[in-house]
Amino acid sequence: MLKQDAARIRRLLGTQTEGFIQNVLPIVAVLLALLFAATIALTLYSNNKLAGFLEESVESELLAICFTARGDIDMELFLSINSEEDIHANQEQYDQVIAKLRELKNEVGATYIYALKEIDGTYYFIFDTDEEAGTPDNPIVTEYELAPVHEDAFAGRAAADIMNVDDEWGSYNTGALPLFYNGQQVGIVSVDVEDAFIKRNRESTTFGAVLLIAVVVPTMALLLALLILLLRRNQKVQDDLFYIANHDAITSLYNRYYLFSYLSGWSKSPQSENAAFAILFVDLDNFKNVNDSAGHDEGDKLLRLISTFLKSYTDSLEDNGCIQNMTVRTGGDEFLQIVSDLTAPEDLERWARRLLDDFAAHSELQSYARDYGVGLSIGGALYPRQSNDYDELIRLADIAMYQAKAAGKNNYSLYDVAMGDGPEGVTLSVRKRKR
Repeated sequence: MLKQDAARIRRLLGTQTEGFIQNVLPIVAVLLALLFAATIALTLYSNNKLAGFLEESVESELLAICFTARGDIDMELFLSINSEEDIHANQEQYDQVIAKLRELKNEVGATYIYALKEIDGTYYFIFDTDEEAGTPDNPIVTEYELAPVHEDAFAGRAAADIMNVDDEWGSYNTGALPLFYNGQQVGIVSVDVEDAFIKRNRESTTFGAVLLIAVVVPTMALLLALLILLLRRNQKVQDDLFYIANHDAITSLYNRYYLFSYLSGWSKSPQSENAAFAILFVDLDNFKNVNDSAGHDEGDKLLRLISTFLKSYTDSLEDNGCIQNMTVRTGGDEFLQIVSDLTAPEDLERWARRLLDDFAAHSELQSYARDYGVGLSIGGALYPRQSNDYDELIRLADIAMYQAKAAGKNNYSLYDVAMGDGPEGVTLSVRKRKR
């Protein structure tokens, strides 16, 4: 009897197990496969979206470099050069411009910075930071076939693109801006940065997804474990990409891309109604002296030090729900602060004076002030008192900052409508810090 009962129990368990295998496991396997496929699809979508953010950030940095390079170009010299002989006739002036452009190239990690112009329907290099340019076998003034980003710039538009230029010299991320003289476009300035990160990232992501999908059928259990590992790894990659896209590499402050992305979204939100805040444009005086005398490592050290100093003020403020208080490195030695609850010129003036006073009392920063003449030039503007457009407000703060520089540097200026559209030729008195 016991043997019969045991056999019956074994048959019952066997039938139940077989039924489970036949009915339940296929469903589980299908669900796992669907879950896995959906995860891979979402991963690809998310990675592509974040790669898009990174591309926009890189394009923004390319344009920022072009803006800086445009200021280093002697436009009269640029117009006078139509041949290699013209360069030799103005060799000293030419060498000075190339030295500035090469210094900028090294500082920002670019591969080439160059300026092009059209001569009799053909496009030629006029300035080129290529170390090999300028020899008999490799003259500077040589023909160049334009890439789409250059064509856009010659059409009068600011342009930047990822992996846009693919020529005999390599494949580059490229930005370009028109060059103007007396209101007329006379050429373009362009920058190339050799970087295959985004291309490699896309290729490796696609390859990894295809490989994992191929393995999922015969090794479902193993793939489930791999899926968990991949999700963790993917989250880290996404976090890293998001951080790279939104933060400055040297100072870890928010960068220009984050600033404008945030302000664009904020301006469309309910929080922008009845908001009041100040924008301060902060520029390091005589920063070039540090790079020239002590080297770029020391310059980077100063940038990190001043970033910590400026960030401490916005980090210490409580969030009032109106706008995010932040300190941003917009490029080079320029920083921007957004400070809520500064609604009147007196508030903005107190803030700027506090920055200058604390800068003067900061022992490490003052060592740079003594040795290299480093200081702070600060310009400020108020929202919405002076403009309810954030882009315009930044421009006004920039104008005020140049007024502070014109007043003797290590100073501050609050924007006034009498300053007009630019700092040139303005004689308006500046609210100076009392020394």
